[in-house]
Amino acid sequence: MGENYIPQTSLPPKAESEPKHSSSFLLAIKSLLTTGILVAVVVIGMGLSGTFDLPFLSRQTDNLSEAQRQERLNAFNALGTVHLLAVSEKDIPNAIESMQLSAAAKQALQADLVRIPSNTSDAADSKTKTPSPSTPSQIVPNPSMKTVTAPSSNPVREVAPAKDHRIRLAWITVWDTDVEDGDVVRIDSQGYSRTILLKKKPLTFAVPVPASGVINVTGILDGDGGGITVGLASGASKAVFPIMSVGQVLGLKVTM
Repeated sequence: MGENYIPQTSLPPKAESEPKHSSSFLLAIKSLLTTGILVAVVVIGMGLSGTFDLPFLSRQTDNLSEAQRQERLNAFNALGTVHLLAVSEKDIPNAIESMQLSAAAKQALQADLVRIPSNTSDAADSKTKTPSPSTPSQIVPNPSMKTVTAPSSNPVREVAPAKDHRIRLAWITVWDTDVEDGDVVRIDSQGYSRTILLKKKPLTFAVPVPASGVINVTGILDGDGGGITVGLASGASKAVFPIMSVGQVLGLKVTM
């Protein structure tokens, strides 16, 4: 064999390079996440502003059908007279406190009150006994009180009793009968006036029993639209008002 055989030197296997696409993949994921978050923020913002109609982001508003509106109107017209729950004598301090009056107005109101017996035995005694000049029933009503603003955000105009009518107090409760969307009403009863932001949680306070036999409710603000939805109760009596508009005044007939 004339040919010389030169053995080939075995070379070590070439090391495979680290895959470069892994870091690029992570960067792409981060970029997509960032973009997704930005898009979500923009969409949510436009939904809240009303640009997009997004049911899960839209604000709640009163949305009663025409049939429901008519039903409320018919029920209110057929209601008749609401019997008010009188404030008992032992509850008079709490009742006056609930009215959000100034210190001077509280004192004047106390002088004008006709005390309501807290039980039937007191009522019987009041019929048989002749009241002394120092009893509240013999106190001459004070002049009309001045208008002030309550410490809270709800302005209150204070009681202005008629000269020939001594004041009696009754409990009333008001609330938003539908969606709590910022509806505002004003309650007027025997010179007492109070503006109330309606909530689902009922608000109970005292009012002077009106000599006219009517408590007026005025629509002040229609929250997020759909009309003002207000309910008024006293004791076991309850009145759901028709859907009201801003400036509308509805009178509720009441009696003791």
